[in-house]
This record gives sequence, structure tokens and C-alpha cells, in this order.
Amino acid sequence: MKKWLYGLAALVLLLLLGVFALTRFVDTDRVKRLLVEQTREKTGRTLVIDGELSWRFFPSVGFTLGKTSLLNPPEFEQGATLSVGEVSLDVALKPLLNNRLEIGQAVLNNARLHLITHKDGSTNLDDLRNLGQADTDSGAGPEPAGGEPTAQRELQFVSLAGVTVTDAEVLLQDERTDTLTRLNRVNLQLDRFAPGEEVPVSFSGNLFSDDVQASMDASGQLWLAPEFDHLRFDNLEFNAGATGRAVPGNKALKLSGDLAYNIAGKQASFSNVNMAVGSLMLDGELNVKHGPEIPEIRFTLHTPLLDLEQLSQEWSSEQGASGAAATSGDEPSAKRAKLPPSVAAGEPDLSILNKLDVKGSLSADKLKVQGMEMEGLTLEVWVHEGQASASDINARLYDGVLNGEVSLNANRAPASFMLNTSLQNVDGFRLLNNAAGIDSLEGRASVAVNVAGRGLSEQAIKKSLTGTSRVEFADGALRGVNIAAMIRRGYAQVKGLPLPDDNEPQKTDFSALTADFDIGKGSISTQNLRLASPLLRVRGEGETSLLDESLNVLLNTSIVGSLKGQDGESLDELKNITVPLRISGSYKEPRYTLDMQQVFDLYLKEKAGKEAERVKRKLNEKLGGELGDKLNEKLPGLLDKLGL
Repeated sequence: MKKWLYGLAALVLLLLLGVFALTRFVDTDRVKRLLVEQTREKTGRTLVIDGELSWRFFPSVGFTLGKTSLLNPPEFEQGATLSVGEVSLDVALKPLLNNRLEIGQAVLNNARLHLITHKDGSTNLDDLRNLGQADTDSGAGPEPAGGEPTAQRELQFVSLAGVTVTDAEVLLQDERTDTLTRLNRVNLQLDRFAPGEEVPVSFSGNLFSDDVQASMDASGQLWLAPEFDHLRFDNLEFNAGATGRAVPGNKALKLSGDLAYNIAGKQASFSNVNMAVGSLMLDGELNVKHGPEIPEIRFTLHTPLLDLEQLSQEWSSEQGASGAAATSGDEPSAKRAKLPPSVAAGEPDLSILNKLDVKGSLSADKLKVQGMEMEGLTLEVWVHEGQASASDINARLYDGVLNGEVSLNANRAPASFMLNTSLQNVDGFRLLNNAAGIDSLEGRASVAVNVAGRGLSEQAIKKSLTGTSRVEFADGALRGVNIAAMIRRGYAQVKGLPLPDDNEPQKTDFSALTADFDIGKGSISTQNLRLASPLLRVRGEGETSLLDESLNVLLNTSIVGSLKGQDGESLDELKNITVPLRISGSYKEPRYTLDMQQVFDLYLKEKAGKEAERVKRKLNEKLGGELGDKLNEKLPGLLDKLGL
């Protein structure tokens, strides 16, 4: 037992002697001077070490360097690019005695990085990024005359096992956009610093800018090129909770994928993207080049569901119970059919379009907009210099297809827009019912729309909209009216017959319905509405107001088939008469009325004409000759005076 205690005492004594020798014979001031000199030689910058360099021996041999700052290059404002409250390093002692710096674990407390970008795009990190390339180009260094190498006494960096950053701050000052972005409470854990190898890394912090405030955390595998010119984050997992002027309410963002970043080119490439924010989920590829004054964004993205009304409500500045109620699935589609709140409330702020350069393709398995549902949506998106467009739009909806394009110009207020789209062979009833709450028309529909306007508020759209539209329905029906039954009842009234029972379905079948529409001055009008059925031929004209949704349409109906009366007798007397049918009310609740006075007048005129023909025939038969001719000349005038 005593031998074991003697051995332990000897070991402790040797350790204490080693510590004493280390603190006495290793000149810490010399180490500080070497750090300052090496920094100036390698970077041309000034390293300021205000704190002391002190040794520590537990739990590992290392030293702690007090407050230290790396000053900005001469062409930037005075101040530090990087300052650290305290740097703690685990150091291998034997290599240090030979001017070799092998660091086990570096811990930075209260660090502050101030990144400045001038208007020309240069930054106060450019010279540091070029160090690796400069060292590679410089080779092993000069040799003295005579070929004998000079003994190298420089402190040489060999390795760094890992980095821990606690409670740091990052300031991003961009003079091009006159913005200042701040990251605080930054914590970083890098298992080891090994260029050319993948190493685990984790990060957390808080973001503050003029438009966004957020808390963030991320983790992944970091790979840094030996030349220090590009890096990768594989299996990146990023989470953030954000709010602010650009993020109404509180939004949770989840992002995963593989990020490659070109440091010199200031370009980030994000592959295998999976993102979820609010009700929006995206996957695909994303590239961002932030070096130019206006960031360049390129993408190929896909989403299983793109619900524009839901997204509009989520990103509207006015959220709450009313927004939640508007999305209730229990409400009738007619009540849900309205412009998104952000559009209906007033002109949106589109100034961000001047700060973006965007080009990419977007696809959605399902799209919901204005009460309509589409599938298989694909489109090309473009945003540049205050203008935006969506082209090559293709989708399936209601058993048909949609093609079109839309553009927006926000360089003048209010913004102007253009829409050119076509629908082919869609279920017209479902389309109109879901899009506008109209349930009075059914059939296979083809629609072409070419419109333009200024302003994106609901009233501005209605007032400024101009353009044309072509509508074609096949094998359909007008719901809510039975034109044939209305004519039969009108005929019975004119003839003084009992009115037929009004128990027939309120529906008028047709084989084709076509119309060309002119859109402008807050209304939609047509002069060539045509409807064809086995019994009827209809020609119509009229208009509907976009402002109050009122209808004023006149349908001139001709009977071409065999229309039966109450007793089954054919109403052949009406075959040559045009029966006027007026549609009033609104396009959601139309009212149909037959102009009975005009039917009565036409009936009497037709009857009088036939009677006049019969009288002339009789006179010609009985009187003949000159007297008959004179009576024929006078008879029309006489009938006119009699009102016949």
C-alpha cells in the first residue's frame, strides 16, 4: 500500500514540475507577438490582443486568449471585422515548442463578426477568402542564394480538432440596399475543422432585420474545400419561427436538403429541397446568386397542393377569426367565391418585385383558386425589374384542360395586368358554380378570355377590366327556366284557353349555345348570343354589370319544332312568330319573363294578315277585274286604319 502511495505522490510531483516548467519556460508574450506578426504577414491586417494569454491544465492542456480583434482592411471603415471576448484552445504542447500549432478544440465566447458589403459588391472578407489561393500559388517560399534553405521559425498552423462558438453576434451591413441585418445569440458546434472531409455541424441563433424577426436552428454535415472557395451542407435540417412586417402572424419554416455554396461566386445551390411553411409544402431545386445588387433566384419546384386563397389569408396582414371562417368547408361554394382578402381589401404593396430577379418552373398536383380546383398544374414564373409573369400555364380541371398566361407590371401605380387563357371541354356547371356561384347553366364548355386592366383591388379590377371573351356550350341546358313551357302558357293566355299545369321541370335543353362578349366600363355585353335546340332557335343580346352583378338580356325565341299545347294540338300558329324572353335579376339569381304584350300583338298581326289574305282571295274570286284591283289597292290602308 505504501509503495502505491509513494508512486502516486511521485506522479503528482512530476506533473507539478511539468506545469511549473511550462509556465516558466514557454514565453506567452512571444506567442502573442507571433500571432500578431503572422496575421500581418499573411493578411496585411492588424490583430489586436488586449487580453492575457493564460495556461490551463484541466481537463486538458491548453490556453485562453483574452479579448482579441481582427481589424478591417484599410479601404473599409475603422473597426473590427471579427472580435472575440475570449478564445479558449486545447493545444498539443510538444509541436508548439517546435513552432507548430496543433489545436484540439477552439472555443469562442462572445464573438462578433461585422460583414460589410460596399456598393461595388466588395466585402471586408474578400482578402481572407483569397488567402488559400494565394498560399497555393506562392509555393514553398523563397530560398536564399546558394541553395541553402533558411531555418523556418514561423508558427505554423497544422490542425484544428473542432470549433465551439457561444453567444456570438453577426452584423450584415449592405450599402447597396442600405440595410442592416443582425444575428445574435449565435451558437455553433463544429466537431472538427478538416477541409476536404465531411464533419457534423450545428447552429442556432436569432435574426433581426427591418422586415423579419426569427429564431433559427440548423444541423448537417459540413464539407469545406481545401482551397476555402466553396463548401457544402449535406443532410441540412433547418427550422425557423418568424414574424415581422414581411411575415404576418407567426410562421414556422421547416427546410431540409443539400446546400452547396460557392463563396467566391456568392451562389447557393439547394438540391433535394423539402420545405414547409404554413399550408405550403415544396420540393425540388433552388439556386440563389446574391452577389449582384438584385439577387438572382432560379428554381424548379413542386407542391402537392397550392391553395391560393388559403395562402392569401395566411400572408394577409389581417388574420383572425374572420379569416378562419372564410375557409370553412361547410359554406356554400357561392358564398366562398370571392377575391382573396389581400386583393379585395385594396392595392397590395408590390415594391418587392423591383428587388427580385426570379425565373423558374412550378408544378402542383392540385391548385385551388377562386373556388376552382385544378390538377396537374405546370407554369413558368418570371420576375424582373418590377414585372412578373406566369406563362405556359397548363392544368386539368372539371374533365377539361386549361392553357394560358398572365402578366403583371408594377412599375406604375396602380399595377396593370393581362390575362389570356382558354378552357377546353370542361364541365361548365361545376366550373361556373365553383368559380362564381352560378348554377343556371350546364354543358360541355369551351371558353377563351383575353382581358387587361389596372389595379388589383376588387373594385379596380371590375372597373378597369377590358377585353373579349368567347363562350361555347354543347349538349347543355338552361336551369331555372323552361322556355317551351313559358311559350305554351303565353299562347294559352293569348287564345283565352285554360293555362296548362306548371309542373314541368324548369329546364331548357339545348344542343349548342355560343356568344362573343365585349368587356369594358364595368360590364360584359354580347350582341350575338345563339342557342339551338330541336324545338327552339334563340338569338339574344344584353349585358351584365360587374359592379352590381345585374342582368339585362333579351332572348328572341323562334319555334322550329313541333310544340304541343295542352290538348296535344300542335301550336303551328307560333312557328313564324319570334317570342321575346327577358332575363333580369342577377347572374346568381336570374329572373325570366315572357313579354306577353308583344306575343299578343304579334299574334293579332299574324291573324290580321291571314284574314286580309283570305278577304283578298274572296274579292278576287267574286269581283274580279278592275274593281277587284282597286279594292286590293285600298284594302291594306283600310286594315291599317282599323289597327289590323
